[in-house]
Amino acid sequence: MSLTIQNVVFACPGNTPESYDRGARPVANFYAELLGLEIIREDWFIVGLPDDPSVLRLGIGDGPIDYQPPGWPAGAQQMHLDIAVPSFVRPAGAELLQDNGEWQVYADPIGHPFCLYEEPTDRARIRRIVIDCPDPQTLAAFYSALLDRPERELDTPSRVVLAGTPGLAFQRSTSPAPGWPDPAYPQQVHLDLFTTDVPAARAHAIDVGARPLQTSGPYHHVYADPAGHPFCI
Repeated sequence: MSLTIQNVVFACPGNTPESYDRGARPVANFYAELLGLEIIREDWFIVGLPDDPSVLRLGIGDGPIDYQPPGWPAGAQQMHLDIAVPSFVRPAGAELLQDNGEWQVYADPIGHPFCLYEEPTDRARIRRIVIDCPDPQTLAAFYSALLDRPERELDTPSRVVLAGTPGLAFQRSTSPAPGWPDPAYPQQVHLDLFTTDVPAARAHAIDVGARPLQTSGPYHHVYADPAGHPFCI
């Protein structure tokens, strides 16, 4: 049994196919253009490459209808993407939130923050999924066990990076935990994890410290990591 990251899912306003289309399509188009990917599914937007399943896919359109943007740096603890680019060029439709010199923080058209880093690369590429939490080393230990990623590229009290593609980074934050499905502290981004053995994966998640949130759905089961971020198996 193994668990792999299949999708990074971005919340957008919507609770019907029509409202998802209005809320999610502009975001799906934004990330497809930024990353040189395609929209490969439109009933529930998936951005990726149809002939290359090794490319991390982005899911767009996870509701709720009263979605509230993250409002970085305020709000609940969140996830964001670190994206490598050949040069700093403001992506069309993005808002610059902070210029740190070596990296820049932007918000996508619906408010999710992401970071751009200059690296030698032929196009924009997702390098890391970054997760806010109060204790990076503890949360990194959970995901290391959950996803069988023992190697660490960086290990400090304020930031830990697990090796792999994409990398998984954990950074210290004092913001409140997401608290899904509480709309006051919503999740804005979450992970879809894929397995060929769902019962074994569910048991494994519980064994390493996950908390079940919703386990009666026919297609997926929702858990919270030890810092409160939801993820689906």
